[in-house]
Amino acid sequence: MLQLLIVLLQFHKPVTIEKLVTVFAQPTLFESCRRSIQRFLLLPQMNIKLLWFPILKRWVKNNRLKQGKRLTFAIDRTGWREQNIFVIS
Repeated sequence: MLQLLIVLLQFHKPVTIEKLVTVFAQPTLFESCRRSIQRFLLLPQMNIKLLWFPILKRWVKNNRLKQGKRLTFAIDRTGWREQNIFVIS
């Protein structure tokens, strides 16, 4: 689910959970899919330290750059209910 959500987040902007549900490739009812995505995003494992920092480290490691080249990350944050959502591309 994480890989699919990341792909959807990159191609469908602006993003809301409802927008993700409409493009989500799962044969489920809208409300059921919306609740499933919400529950997934609220998992304790979906935090910056445990999930996103290791992904960033891997990106940097896999994109070893030649001298004089630069790797650019775009960082954004938004609020959803009581949650902060942190996005890096």
